[in-house]
Amino acid sequence: MAVVTAWEGLVDRAQVGTGHKVLVHGGAGGIGHVAVQIARARGAEVFATASATDAALVRQFGATAIDYATTEVQEYVTAHTGGEGFDIVFDTVGGAVLDDSFAAVRTYTGHVLSALGWGSHSLAPLSFRGATYSGVFTLLPMLTGRGREHHGEILRQAAAMADAGLLKPLLDPRRYTLDTVAQAHAAVEDGSAHAKIVVDIEI
Repeated sequence: MAVVTAWEGLVDRAQVGTGHKVLVHGGAGGIGHVAVQIARARGAEVFATASATDAALVRQFGATAIDYATTEVQEYVTAHTGGEGFDIVFDTVGGAVLDDSFAAVRTYTGHVLSALGWGSHSLAPLSFRGATYSGVFTLLPMLTGRGREHHGEILRQAAAMADAGLLKPLLDPRRYTLDTVAQAHAAVEDGSAHAKIVVDIEI
């Protein structure tokens, strides 16, 4: 799901490529760390917001880390784009971060993507910039049956990237089995899981 969401946003909607400056909000998260790697693999220069504790992880995936807790939007827009704004801004957090995305995108040609675009938001900052917005709802083909073949194609291309060492999923170091699956659920619920959880199933 994370791969398909990141791909649909960056590749299908924004056509990310060489020369683009991309900002990923939540660069250490499930969708975010995949988005960073896809954008990098396609030649973009990537920046990502993260906490101070996740900054090293974001850099490991190839992005310039921005501490969202200590840096205002206008500060990092000025520092990394000369005040012009990012070509592509991918919001994987939602809420006020989507509003920040509208303020961080490049005028006229910029494209804001969001996987969490629900809620009430003012479109004025985006409209004043003449930029574009796309909501990414990956579940739609699964719910309607339309477009599933494209999901298969995305996963084939993502698998080729993984084989080439260009895409690496972030996994929690702990491993679970069906006997300990309750512990896996607990790790997700209490927030101690730092990445995707792996449950090994013996057949």
